Amino acid sequence: MEIAAASFHAPQAAGLRIERAAREFESLVIAQMLAPLFEGTKTPALFGGGEGEKAFAAMLHEEFAKAISARGGFGIADEVKAEMLRIKAAHEQPQQEGRGP
Repeated sequence: MEIAAASFHAPQAAGLRIERAAREFESLVIAQMLAPLFEGTKTPALFGGGEGEKAFAAMLHEEFAKAISARGGFGIADEVKAEMLRIKAAHEQPQQEGRGP
């Protein structure tokens, strides 16, 4: 029974993994786009700055990017997800054709 239940949920799990991978990819792209925006900014010494801020800047960009992506992003994740689903369907089609009724 558990094997049947696991195989029943497998397509849903694959869809969730694809969704997550697409969102993570979009976050990565957005983080790379945000990094140059912060290169020219200087933080006053009173409020931070220094080597500590430089060390954590990449993490800050990643968190900004995750927040942007979670709220819809730039549409990159939707396109990536659609393409990954197309590739998945093309990969599964020959396997299904080989099965008997």
